[in-house]
Amino acid sequence: MKKRILSILIMLSVFLSMAIPGFAASSNVSVDNKSREFEIGRVNISSVPLPSYVKLKKGTYTYSGKVLISYNTDADIGTTDYYNLAVLNDDGTNFKSIFSGIIPTKPKANGIRYMPFQDNKRLLLGDYVLECSPSLDNCKSNKLVPVVYPSILENDARTTNHWSEIIIAPDNKHMSWTMLRSDLGAAAAIGVLERKSDTYVIENAQLISTVPYFKNDPKNPGFIIPQTLRGGEVKQFVRGGSAISVVGQKLYNTTDSLVQDLTSEKVTQITYTPGYDETTIFSPDERLGIVMSTRFSNHTDPAIFGVMPRPYASYTSAGLTSFLYTYAVTGVRKFRAGNIGPVLIDIKRSMNEPEYKGVQLTTDENWVFASPMSWHPDGKRALWAERYRGTDSQMRLQVAKLLDYKPNKPIPYKKTPDNIPYGIKDLTVLNNVNPNVEGKIEGKHSGYIAYTRTVSPNYTGKTVSQYVNFSDDGVNFYNGYEKLNYNYASESRYEANIQLTGIKPGEMNLRATFSVLGGATPAKLLFDIDSDGKPKSYGYTKYGGKTLNIEDLLQ
Repeated sequence: MKKRILSILIMLSVFLSMAIPGFAASSNVSVDNKSREFEIGRVNISSVPLPSYVKLKKGTYTYSGKVLISYNTDADIGTTDYYNLAVLNDDGTNFKSIFSGIIPTKPKANGIRYMPFQDNKRLLLGDYVLECSPSLDNCKSNKLVPVVYPSILENDARTTNHWSEIIIAPDNKHMSWTMLRSDLGAAAAIGVLERKSDTYVIENAQLISTVPYFKNDPKNPGFIIPQTLRGGEVKQFVRGGSAISVVGQKLYNTTDSLVQDLTSEKVTQITYTPGYDETTIFSPDERLGIVMSTRFSNHTDPAIFGVMPRPYASYTSAGLTSFLYTYAVTGVRKFRAGNIGPVLIDIKRSMNEPEYKGVQLTTDENWVFASPMSWHPDGKRALWAERYRGTDSQMRLQVAKLLDYKPNKPIPYKKTPDNIPYGIKDLTVLNNVNPNVEGKIEGKHSGYIAYTRTVSPNYTGKTVSQYVNFSDDGVNFYNGYEKLNYNYASESRYEANIQLTGIKPGEMNLRATFSVLGGATPAKLLFDIDSDGKPKSYGYTKYGGKTLNIEDLLQ
């Protein structure tokens, strides 16, 4: 066994993380010091030792506490769609192979994922379920069984990936997935995974995303009403299976972690950072989480785009997320110095305390987080993969052990509901989706936003939001504009000139030009001089007594 052990003892309490400055807007959150019911304490981070012949691809904890890994060897690394799967302890002992062979990739799939069933006998891989008998821990025989998705979704020409993320509920039956589409961008669905003679079939499928995004205002011709935004990338069933941790937007126009309830219409924001937060994976007692986040990456954190809250922010800068993800995540994995976490957080403090940042788990700036993240069932260990920057093959598994933390009992499992208040069982609604929108959004107190969005099938488009004395509360007023012209195959530009007046004033005077999204250096910020004599990227955002300058970000 090759010992690749990195052991760093981080003597941090959650209290100390408060001393690290952040840029979270505080308008919609309040400090509650009484909510600090516990301290995380010391965190020990080490690498999981693996055999020298293992070329790691992914790794995750199972419900029994084993580490499941996928890997290649020198003998099979050149064989398309060849996978080896094994289970082991997180100290590297008891390595046991459970599968070796071809797992064919379907044309619209997003590779392979590894989602253990709670019964510890099966793995959801995306387009297949791997069944192991008698269990994953002691697999003496296995069977790869195809998963059949609803054909109306999979075969739709506008569906570019029939799944990009998949999760399985702890009831071992309900499955949720996110699909990518050329019209909506993304749409999430849920269904029941039923075992047939030679397949698993997703039955009783329903959409759990917002469709459509806007409705015409029946009282004001030419005005449109934004709908509560649901969906996004699904990451984990939580609250025993009655809710889903998703990536979405609520307060900011940059992404955060949200929890979407399946028994009510409630959507709860978990992280409040103006940069790029994505996945939050909850601990078994759901008091802690590990988050993919740019919050500790000073020169690649795109907080300048999100620090000043704007009304209906998820709509007014629609299309920007792809560029921020590619800049702050893909670019950091490929070539750009920076980090994307993970970060260990106290869930309640994340929801209630401005400036709270949590505990940074990155130990080497050259090793970059690569999904997935998972928790050991004892609630005191978290696991994630890291990739050496600029490579696809040099991977390692990191485990964080919480030496002082005393977890509560795990949240009890329950049956995931079938009757979801906002669920859309008529999947044909997607046939009538029109991504092109034009209209005015009326302020509840005064003014309006003149909103236009056009989307072309060749991944080009434009979003323009003009704020005219817009106010929902009679206290904060917005004037100015923000607009995005994008072309995935060429340069794309975001511009904002917005003034916020009120109790907490702010200002955006900003231009950001990104290079093509693909290639070895995707979504570079361009600073060379443009035809108007100004840099292609320049400007600032002021809010809450802070000023962020785009010149402080790396190319």
